[in-house]
Amino acid sequence: MTGVATMAVGAILDGPQAEAILQGGQADLVAIAREALIDPHWALHAAQALGVDPGWKLWPPSYGWWLELRQRTGIAD
Repeated sequence: MTGVATMAVGAILDGPQAEAILQGGQADLVAIAREALIDPHWALHAAQALGVDPGWKLWPPSYGWWLELRQRTGIAD
């Protein structure tokens, strides 16, 4: 232990993986820059996957209503 904050970088693909890194004490911070390039809503997807936003309330209203309907009715992509 160095006493210096550390950041995990690279191949962090989703919220559960990032949370596991933090909870496991492997890093103090995670960087998701590359994933954010392909998914600008990465943080919102992570919140959904981790159960922080089960009702899509953190999403912009123009997205949230559809996502909630999609989840409720089982509409596929």
